Amino acid sequence: MIDYHMHTYYSDDGKMTLDQACKAAIDNGLLEIAITDHMEIDWPYRDMPFEIKDIDSYIKEISQCRQKYAGQLSVKTGVELGMQHTTLEKSTAFINKYPFDFVIASFHIVDGCDPYYPEYYETRTKKESYIDYYRTIYDILPKYSDYNVLGHLDLVKRYSPYEYEEDDHKIGLDIIEAILKTVIDQGKGIELNSSGFAHKSQVPMPHPEIIKLYKDLGGEIITIGSDSHKAESVAYKNKASIDLLKGLGFKYITCFDRMEPVFIRI
Repeated sequence: MIDYHMHTYYSDDGKMTLDQACKAAIDNGLLEIAITDHMEIDWPYRDMPFEIKDIDSYIKEISQCRQKYAGQLSVKTGVELGMQHTTLEKSTAFINKYPFDFVIASFHIVDGCDPYYPEYYETRTKKESYIDYYRTIYDILPKYSDYNVLGHLDLVKRYSPYEYEEDDHKIGLDIIEAILKTVIDQGKGIELNSSGFAHKSQVPMPHPEIIKLYKDLGGEIITIGSDSHKAESVAYKNKASIDLLKGLGFKYITCFDRMEPVFIRI
């Protein structure tokens, strides 16, 4: 029972303290969590800077929580690192400077625009909005390897204004497959982001068929994360996530220690 994707007040959109996150994890029967606040280097939207402003305090407070809840909960030092073409060297320097256990590589910017905002879709059809997002991942990811898992691969569906259809996960499937092969070749993994269950699709991110494709291609490293921003959603759909992975044939989920995978049988 793990949750490897959560945000506290160290992220601008976080609504819980580190202590509240830990208590919620214990209340939900979790054994291990990774705190993964946003670090978006050179974020273009300065009105909401998605970055850990006091990284030293962040590292210190996670360490304090680890000691405080020892024996009840394992607390890992993580980060959700935003990827852009222009920030790869800065990203490597950042990751190498601090004692991270776990790094999520996430993509929130496409051609200077966040798919969270409506303007991303104003000049794109549904198909174009998905494919442009996937192409951005495919263009950047082979150039960067200082991460552990690729975050919410089909994130674009979360914010898309277009009507959801059951076959949307097949849009750009050839590019998705190329991305997954890159991840596997790098010795990295993907996450099952359980926040997707709250979407009208009622499935995680990425779609179960994409997760199955990852497994069929030889992928083994997979984490479970709620992407919670408040205590009430810590461990969201955790059991459903584990059951889904079992149904897809996974025998292990993955934790991390000092950036090295630890496989936990499910």
